[in-house]
Amino acid sequence: MKILVIDLEKEDYSYIEDENLRSKYIGGVGLNTYLLYRNTDRTIDPFDEKNNLFFSSGAFVGTNIPTASRCEATSLSPTGYFGSSNSGGGLGAAIKFCGIDCVWVKGKSRTPVYVKIDGKGVIIRDGSEIWGRDTFETVDILKRKEGKDTEVASIGVAGEKGVRFASIQNGYYHSFGRTGLGAVMGSKNLKALCFNGKEEIKVKDRKRFLKITKTLREKIMSSDSFGYTRRYGSMVVSDVYNRLGILPAYNFRMGSLKNWEATRGRKVFEEKFKERDFACFACPIGCLHWSKVKDGKFSGLETHGLEVTYVLEMGARLGIIDIPEIFSCVELCNRLGMDVISTSSVIAYLIELFEKGMLREADIGFKPAFGGFKNVHTLISMIARREGIGALFGEGLRRTKEHFKGSDDFACEIKGLEMPVRDPRGRFDTWTLGYLTNTRGGDHLRVRTPVDDLRDFERDYEHEPLPLTPDELALVDMPEAIKEKILGNPPSSIHIPGMAKYAEELIVLLNSVGMCIRPPVLRTIGPSLMSEALNVLYGYEMDENMLLTIAERIITMEHLFNLERGLTFKEFSFPERFYKESVDYVGGKRLPLDRERVEAMLRKYFALHGWDDEGRVKKETIERLGITPWKN
Repeated sequence: MKILVIDLEKEDYSYIEDENLRSKYIGGVGLNTYLLYRNTDRTIDPFDEKNNLFFSSGAFVGTNIPTASRCEATSLSPTGYFGSSNSGGGLGAAIKFCGIDCVWVKGKSRTPVYVKIDGKGVIIRDGSEIWGRDTFETVDILKRKEGKDTEVASIGVAGEKGVRFASIQNGYYHSFGRTGLGAVMGSKNLKALCFNGKEEIKVKDRKRFLKITKTLREKIMSSDSFGYTRRYGSMVVSDVYNRLGILPAYNFRMGSLKNWEATRGRKVFEEKFKERDFACFACPIGCLHWSKVKDGKFSGLETHGLEVTYVLEMGARLGIIDIPEIFSCVELCNRLGMDVISTSSVIAYLIELFEKGMLREADIGFKPAFGGFKNVHTLISMIARREGIGALFGEGLRRTKEHFKGSDDFACEIKGLEMPVRDPRGRFDTWTLGYLTNTRGGDHLRVRTPVDDLRDFERDYEHEPLPLTPDELALVDMPEAIKEKILGNPPSSIHIPGMAKYAEELIVLLNSVGMCIRPPVLRTIGPSLMSEALNVLYGYEMDENMLLTIAERIITMEHLFNLERGLTFKEFSFPERFYKESVDYVGGKRLPLDRERVEAMLRKYFALHGWDDEGRVKKETIERLGITPWKN
């Protein structure tokens, strides 16, 4: 593997080459985790110049392996814990075409800069012209300067101002959204990274590689989820979430909304706004959409989307009804460089504070309200620019709630990261437990089961129904011994703690090889097929069990990093709202969660990892996984 190390303080760069890292950490999030764990002081502030920022392409990226476009950015997060985010588009391939696997950014520049990277090396350029500009303007300027084929990762005003949930934008519409990495990049006075390389990817066994590539493509395209994912993208679940009562409406106070399907459902989006589908690099699914507003005050607006995250956050959590207004709010977040989920969470909390009399109109400058597009739009800008009340709320929920005694119950964050999209009271399943186990905090994208279903069921904290028929289950690339352990023999139900462990290992592997986690991939591609592809691409002799051990090593290192930053068991908890309050939905009422049963499932999950009841990693587990403990 070839790692490009850029020292912004010294205005210099060098390379590290170590092919042994590939067989232990693969690439993407795996490589980043290793580099962060070994090289980042646990005692520093996230905005210290000693913090490191890593960008790694997945091991398959740049090849024709279907959906292999993903890249991972990782750092000590402004949340205080492990920070990492994944993004698609063309950036991951552009990094590989520069002849490198990873970019390691060290130090802090004295003045604003951007960095140009190609196959010849690195040039650090003055960034004063683009400092203060939004990400769309930044990309436009850098493509004119460095070439129209240049792929750009940049920050907006939010990253420059140190908003703790600032994103790194990948081109115009793709984002490294979660965990505030844009603020880390801004703290280094680094406005953008530009990639423009032409190098070819070397393949160890080309004949076998072509065969496995064909197999992977056929598997993905034959999935029962392929057609509807291509047609609707992530919006396929929008209507279902409303019927199940798992919307995060009005800061998780309602599980369903009237007229949801008619105003923010998948069909109204498809019929009124969707223009065409498009895809990331090497992807046969094409689940992304280009949309156009044809009438009304936003007539002529063209943009990417609609993604279900946008409609659940802006449309449900903040109560905005009109899709064009949702488009406008999301595009503003992208231009200013802020994570849509955390931004919506913070604004929803602010509105509830105002409703409860904990904030006054004089504190804000106007009366905010759920469903109020103009006020939400204004607050997005105020937070990004740290203006007025935005200066405080740009600190994120964990720090902001300290200023409002009695507001902890409805400040919806876990481990310092704002909670996303789904109400755990509406559906306690593997995905829901994953909100707590997630090493980057309250998030929904690092534990995704390959046998998920969206039919309703009675809450059972330890098991959820198995929706697949035996024939459907046979198509899932999952080791037989693990299937039997988690699903039973014969398969009858899903053991939630067991599936949470396997599911996060599966996602770590996909994020390490650089493949997508959309349902057609998740349902069909597992450790067996990934190990085969790694073997023909790099000449390894790995099997599925070896890959799962690598994944377990990566997750444990992430967890150790958090423990060494001060993480304790009490932070593996939903906000009090979810343990105290019921929530209404179209089918009736969802009851609060049972704290003792949730914690019992956490401890079962810990035991499967070889951790103790408090989540501390046992010495024998560290030795089994071959992890060298970090020493200050």
